[in-house]
Order: sequence, then structure tokens, then C-alpha cells
Amino acid sequence: MRLFYRNEELMSLDRLGFAPRIESLLKGIAVQNQGVLLVTGPAGSGKSTTLAALLRHLVETLPGKSVVTLEDPVEIRIDGVTQVPITPHGQMTFPTALRSLLRQDPQVLMIGEIRDAETARIAIEAGLTGHLLMSTMHSGSPAGALLRLLEMGVEPYQVTSSISAVVSQRLVRRLCGKCRKQGGNGQFEPVGCESCFGTGYHGRVLIAEMVRLDSDLRKAILAKADLDELEALLKAKDHTTILTDGKRLVETGVTTQAELQKACGIASDGDMPGHGQQCGN
Repeated sequence: MRLFYRNEELMSLDRLGFAPRIESLLKGIAVQNQGVLLVTGPAGSGKSTTLAALLRHLVETLPGKSVVTLEDPVEIRIDGVTQVPITPHGQMTFPTALRSLLRQDPQVLMIGEIRDAETARIAIEAGLTGHLLMSTMHSGSPAGALLRLLEMGVEPYQVTSSISAVVSQRLVRRLCGKCRKQGGNGQFEPVGCESCFGTGYHGRVLIAEMVRLDSDLRKAILAKADLDELEALLKAKDHTTILTDGKRLVETGVTTQAELQKACGIASDGDMPGHGQQCGN
């Protein structure tokens, strides 16, 4: 069972825990007139919360903009935004609703999730025709999300021309501030107390990585590079991975190395799973 609730701490973009660089880039994308922003990650990784905070920032920064969302279901109510519930098993599906909305020419669109090829193609076309579109996808890494669009039948030139950025995120448990202790290696460890019900952790915190398409990445996509080639290209550019982003939280005592490895699908001996399953390389 998923319980939806309003948490005041999660309503503002600057309180979600993004690294300053990613937060600044997201705010820049929010004021663009067109393009597609994808937020990826497994179920329960905070994708909807991120998009809701971004839409709330947009409404506060640019009042009067026409903002419409298509969601299944509507999880977080946002003042100043028209939110349309979608019933996938009825007549009001994502593709049907999206086509109808595009004829009304809204300025900003948010789709709860890109699940199929038809929705992907319409979403990309919207980003190419003067709309700012945001959505989520279930993908392990930014490179994996780009390749998934190609696998859905979106043409490479459409991907390179429409995608503004891809954000991949996870949630890790936050160390309890009342009982954590510093170990011999300088890192903090969980202990357990009444405040955290003996778990040593209290709440969760965000880790993320962001990829913006530059000329090299666009050329690779147009050349239909595979996942290994895209990830190698990002590595050569000294791209900050989600694992690297998480290490800053370990170093400051916010979470533990074990939590970071668990979220990124890394075994205790440091081995990584297959490409694209979780955090990437």
C-alpha cells in the first residue's frame, strides 16, 4: 500500500537535497520554453516528488504560465496547476489525453510516466513543437533512458533535438542524528535508539546525477552508440555519477557507505551489477 501525504519539507526544490549544480540546472530548465526533461529511477525513488517541486517552483517563478499534468493517479496537489487523472484501462489514456491537450496549446506539460512507445513519440514531438515537457521513466541510468527511447521507436535526431536533460535519482536512508557514532575509519555508523526505533536511521535523503546533451553525446546517439559507448563517453568527460554524489553524504555523516552501495546495487566487495541496472559505472 502506498500512502500519499503532504510533507512541507519536500514541497520546495531547494529542500530536496540536490547538489547545488543539479538544482541550479533544473531551475534553468524550468524557465525554458521547450524541450523534454526526464527523471528516472526505480519505483519509490522520489521521481514524482521531484517533478512536483519543480512545477511548484515554475508556478512561483513564472506566474500565469499554463501548466497541465497527466497523472495516474494524481499524487501531489499543486496550486496553480491543472492536474488531470488518467485511467489507463479506460478511454482516457496517456496518448489520448496528450493529443487532446496539445491541441489546446499549454505551455508546460507533465506526464506522470512514459510507459509505451506511443506516449514516448507524442511526448518527444511536444518537446519539439514549443512545449516544455517533463516526465518520468523507469531506467537505471541517464544513458539507459536515452537508449530506451530509441528502442521505443523514437528517431535518434528527435532524441538529440528534444531532450534537454536526464536526471537519475535514488533515496538512501539518513543516519539518525541522535544516536549515530563515528567509527575508526572516520565515517559515521548507525547505532539505534528510541527515536529511530532501534534502526539507526531516520528518514531518507536524495542522491542524483544529471546528464545534459552536448555535441559529443548527440553525435554518439545519432551514430546509434550502445550503452557501453555512451557510458564510456560520460566517464571520459569526468561526469559526476550518482555514486559520486552519494559519497559526499557519506563523508558528511548523512548516510553510510553500506546504504550507498545498497541503493546503487553494489555488492559488499565493491562489484557492480550489469550495466544500467542501478547507478551505472
